[in-house]
Amino acid sequence: MRCYSLKEYNKAISLEKQGLGSLRISKRLNIPRGTIENWINKGGKPYYFSEKRINASNSQKNKDRLKELSKISQPLAMEKARIINTKKLKKSAFDLTKELAYVLGVIYGDGHTSKKCRRIILSAVDKDFVLAFKRNLDLWTGFNSRIYRRIIKTDEKVRKRKPQWVCYIDTIEGAKFLKDFNLNIIKVSKENIKGSFLKGLFDSEATVAKDGIVFYNSDEEIVNLVEDLLDSIGIQSKKRKYQAKSFNGKMIPYYHLAIYKKAYISIYNNYINFSVKRKQERLKRLVENKTNPGGC
Repeated sequence: MRCYSLKEYNKAISLEKQGLGSLRISKRLNIPRGTIENWINKGGKPYYFSEKRINASNSQKNKDRLKELSKISQPLAMEKARIINTKKLKKSAFDLTKELAYVLGVIYGDGHTSKKCRRIILSAVDKDFVLAFKRNLDLWTGFNSRIYRRIIKTDEKVRKRKPQWVCYIDTIEGAKFLKDFNLNIIKVSKENIKGSFLKGLFDSEATVAKDGIVFYNSDEEIVNLVEDLLDSIGIQSKKRKYQAKSFNGKMIPYYHLAIYKKAYISIYNNYINFSVKRKQERLKRLVENKTNPGGC
């Protein structure tokens, strides 16, 4: 059954007031003649705008009916959620692969696991970044993660926000595995694993400035790990500590790790790079235009 819009209904009523009969209105709007006659002769309206349907939906009888249905559907939904949340990872998911390394990098950047370790999630404004996370997450877990677009409400502190893309997957085992993962293992891994981990982190929390690539983080241990990983693949960086104001107004220690020298930027470009297109383009321009050898 076709559900007609209020716009189509108003158009039909307008044409009838102009003197057109039901047959001519039906042909012009491509709506059955019987439907048109119900609207103009019997006072009917499209299904979703019918006063009779609206009143029936809001009636106490219907509310009681929905409560009884929820007693049946809610336990079924909870059981389904339990099965999803306790879904076991495939055996190979516990091996350190490029996909897992990228997911770990994102989790220690913009991504996170939920408080009760039921969900692995990333929300970001760059769709290409979220899609890269989804690809790696799906390949690592063997599951099919979900993705959707959302608009976050603003408040007095943040007056304007860009729409965000969200990717998530419900798996208790996967979330706990990420939370408890020993990042020191990455230090002794192959270069492609290190590069994939760094790519996830830099997709999250790095920017391409006019004079170099800069990574920001408030966790000194993560910054030191990144510094060691970069150094192990032949990229020297410069660390600086400063104070930054958080959303609640408190001053917190922050660190930035910068890659300035052209040779090291070229290595980063060739072996790590970004998943985010706008960062890729800035990095390309930086490599092409950087003539100054830089400070480190």
